[in-house]
Amino acid sequence: MKEIDIVKAYYDNNSQKEWERLDGFSFEFEITRAMFSKYLMPGSVLDIGGGPGRYSLYLASLGYEVTMVELSEANINLAKKKAQEQGLDIRFIQGDARDLSLIKDETFDNVLVMGPLYHLFELSDRELVVNEAKKHLKKDGRLFASFIVLSGGINYYLSECPEEIINETELDYFDRIEEQKTWSGKAFTMATIVDADEIVPFFDGLELKKVSMFGQEGITGPRQKDLEASSEEVRDYYLKLSLRFCEIPKYFAYTNHVMYIGELKK
Repeated sequence: MKEIDIVKAYYDNNSQKEWERLDGFSFEFEITRAMFSKYLMPGSVLDIGGGPGRYSLYLASLGYEVTMVELSEANINLAKKKAQEQGLDIRFIQGDARDLSLIKDETFDNVLVMGPLYHLFELSDRELVVNEAKKHLKKDGRLFASFIVLSGGINYYLSECPEEIINETELDYFDRIEEQKTWSGKAFTMATIVDADEIVPFFDGLELKKVSMFGQEGITGPRQKDLEASSEEVRDYYLKLSLRFCEIPKYFAYTNHVMYIGELKK
């Protein structure tokens, strides 16, 4: 099977798990929402690879006009169900991020790409996703794109299961960390994981200009499990620290996901 078919099957079988991943107090969800409030343009949102709809539903609840595109049928169905339960008006399209022809000539104030770029092995496919997103971005709009970064795998073991690292079979992953280069292989599903320093040059080459970048877990990646079990006072303290530090590149090693925010070059 091609990696994209494996990814689709993974989400078709795990849509509820993916929805629940951001349940409760999640640093990733809290920090990303705070950065959205800082950087999102008013108006419309195209959420490409929106999963089970966490961010689409959140933004629709704030009054944004939202269109969500998603590869997985199970994710689409769950997002539709949640939207109906909450009385939210969202347009859903099942499709591949590499071909957005179903959207035709529509443009949006904000385009989110929060998933597709970390499931495509070929650089040409990742470039195609961004170029498709650009077609639907207004001239003064903003692109928001997420990546899993190389520190994420180490942080996962440190936080969730430190003893299990000795059983890791994808040993070339550690080689890529040492070389500071993109790795593709089998993680929670087929995934492409990048070095944070590669992100800005990638978008520069696609005629986008950086507005900001931030770590979506802030400084909490290595200790998320402990922090999410801590008191509300402790969690809030670390959240506030993370919001202060999350846009400082030297601290990206403490996060699992990095989001790039960019605009079309004039």
